[in-house]
Amino acid sequence: MGDMRGELDKHFGHGGGQDKCKCGKPKKPEFPTCWECSQKARGGGHVSSSMASVKLRDGYLEGGYFDIKNGKNYIKEAVFIKWAQDVSADLKQQGMSPTAIRNFFNKLRAVEYNYKSTKDFDRTRQDIYAFCRDVKYTENRGVTPLLFTSFIEANIAEAKKDADHFKAFVEHFQSVIAYFKDKN
Repeated sequence: MGDMRGELDKHFGHGGGQDKCKCGKPKKPEFPTCWECSQKARGGGHVSSSMASVKLRDGYLEGGYFDIKNGKNYIKEAVFIKWAQDVSADLKQQGMSPTAIRNFFNKLRAVEYNYKSTKDFDRTRQDIYAFCRDVKYTENRGVTPLLFTSFIEANIAEAKKDADHFKAFVEHFQSVIAYFKDKN
């Protein structure tokens, strides 16, 4: 029985001081690191190993979504084009999957639909916070890159202000999706 226990410990990395990872945790003998360290090195399994940029580009959302002309707010061109192209390209580089980004866009559309049916922005603000929470959860699970969480958090800071800002965020996210699908 003792030999069997020793073999099991050896195989599953529970041996007395043997087969430890550089972090000190037990590891299987056939692997160079423990499972947690291997996941960190891989960025959760779904993030590109070229992590050159895990933050949003300088100038992103600078000055907010709107230009004011003749006393009215108009959504900036950058919301539809420049910022959307940059975010899309960076998310692709970081390993964001088309399915994951589409799923979150659909969730955002559901929040928008609920707002349109209730016209209660305080209630919508709660849905926006829950949306942000869901993004963080998928990042922690390694499904979405940290850059996506940064993108959402930066936009939530604007979108929670009022209904117009929320609508601008939906337009911006839709533009990101449009460029994400671009084959170039």
